[in-house]
Amino acid sequence: MYKFTFKINEKDIFNSTMNYNKSRITFLFDIIFTLVAFGVTIYSIINKTFFTFNTVYQVLLIICCLIFTVIQPILTYIKSVLHAKRIKNVVITMEFTDDKIKLSSTDDTTEVLYENVYDFIKYKNMIVVMYDAIHGQIMPNRIFNENKDEFYEFVAKRIKYAREKQKEKNN
Repeated sequence: MYKFTFKINEKDIFNSTMNYNKSRITFLFDIIFTLVAFGVTIYSIINKTFFTFNTVYQVLLIICCLIFTVIQPILTYIKSVLHAKRIKNVVITMEFTDDKIKLSSTDDTTEVLYENVYDFIKYKNMIVVMYDAIHGQIMPNRIFNENKDEFYEFVAKRIKYAREKQKEKNN
């Protein structure tokens, strides 16, 4: 059994959003778009055509180079800070037993059976427990006291076992 009590801060929210963005298929588009923008900009500078462009085109090329590498992360961080301010006093307690997850916060208490966990994702800087396609709980690395891998294996085995048991029941 594992029990964690913690607060979520802006860094956790920012890292969670960036992890999510990197795991989506649109991240591939972001990379390709940025590489093409850099390529066009560098090519036009080398050929000295960049300086013959209208100022609006020059600014647009520069913005295209910066949109996913600088602008999007800055906006994400600002949103993370604003969200963290709204939840700064919320203390989360998560207890992982053999058959369920007990989640309680300042406002609410919930229990989720392992068979109902939508996804359980391990990132280098956190673990995320998804209760459905939209709702989940961030568990930052700082709460694990060097036993993140052990904890992950514990919960992953419980989820797998519960899903297999549920599948047997349905057959």
